Amino acid sequence: MIRLDVWVTLPNGERHHAGELITSDPNQTRGAIQGEFRYSEHYLALPSAFALDPQSLPLKPGVFAADRPTAGIHAVFEDALPDDWGRRLLVHRYRLRPTEQRAPNLLRCLGDNGMGALSFGEGSLPPRTTQMPDHSVEQLLEVALAFDAGESVVEADLSTLFAAGSSPGGARPKAVVHDNNRHWIAKFPRVKDTFDVVRLEAATMALAQHSGLEVPQFKVMDCGEHAAFLIQRFDITEHGRRHMISMQTLLKADNYYVLSYSDIAEVLRRYSANPSTDLEKLYRQMIFNALIGNTDDHLKNFAMLHDDSGYHLSPAFDLIPNIGSNSEHVLRFGLSATAPKRQEVIGMAKAFNLGSAQANSCLDAILCIISQWREVFHEHQVPEQDKKRLQAGIEQRINNLQAH
Repeated sequence: MIRLDVWVTLPNGERHHAGELITSDPNQTRGAIQGEFRYSEHYLALPSAFALDPQSLPLKPGVFAADRPTAGIHAVFEDALPDDWGRRLLVHRYRLRPTEQRAPNLLRCLGDNGMGALSFGEGSLPPRTTQMPDHSVEQLLEVALAFDAGESVVEADLSTLFAAGSSPGGARPKAVVHDNNRHWIAKFPRVKDTFDVVRLEAATMALAQHSGLEVPQFKVMDCGEHAAFLIQRFDITEHGRRHMISMQTLLKADNYYVLSYSDIAEVLRRYSANPSTDLEKLYRQMIFNALIGNTDDHLKNFAMLHDDSGYHLSPAFDLIPNIGSNSEHVLRFGLSATAPKRQEVIGMAKAFNLGSAQANSCLDAILCIISQWREVFHEHQVPEQDKKRLQAGIEQRINNLQAH
């Protein structure tokens, strides 16, 4: 059995004991884990208390069963964990055997180093806030490339990578770094990359910003033969943290799912403190993803943040063109997962509380920006061969959404 105290750090820096998380040992037949969570009386009495998951953990007394036998914990707690890359580092850092790599034990190892405002500890005191050492991006990139390639890495360099790289999510190599008193996620190239993904992501984020999407601050840092893409963390405030919950959690979409942008819109209508603003932001991002070919639009790439006024749609992140030659998006446009036609996108406007005229105006404005994608990619030094490989797909998508 694992028992963890769950702590939440508010944007003003206050830390509160939010509740208790208990999971059983895996059973002997299928390895299923039973888990439950209850809010603390202290947290329930706070004027600033809010539901950590308004869908599955409403703010009230009682025991909430996880009903997720593979993970054994509610999905909102798993949102704090990194995905592939960070989990690999956690496993190596704590030398976890396969039987020790389940989500509850990973949370125990993660402590205060996760994404969002939640931290996990054992005992009456909150886990100590880890002071991240100031490692150079160049040093981290070099070690990350070696680790990703499966090369032998000396223990001191591994410790450097473990300290900086075990909290960010996603599959690509990355690390948390500090620069000018700001917290950044540095995203590195992979050994087997066939595109310059670093410069492609920077160019795509710039194009998104020009298209009216809210995006975090970002920059590219040259590191000798390679480069790193730095994106400012939007879950960290000047004094504290913002709670973060993924759309995958809010839609209870474990494993394989067939869902659309309209399903995310329904979540925003239900839980956003400002649904009209957030729905328009989501509609704009849907159009952008359709035009640029961001087929990796899975639900972990959409999140809500909590502040003093409630839940809001997070800034857009993990935006990249279709470098995997995927014929379908993860999320559907209505009933279709392929690149949508104009009438499909306009027909979806009602789900976002938008009228036809407003939807057409939004689409045409973004089309005008995306039509200049080559110039923006050139400004961000995307290699010519990468632009040529992406050109046919992007131009076809632009043509699909133009008025004829």
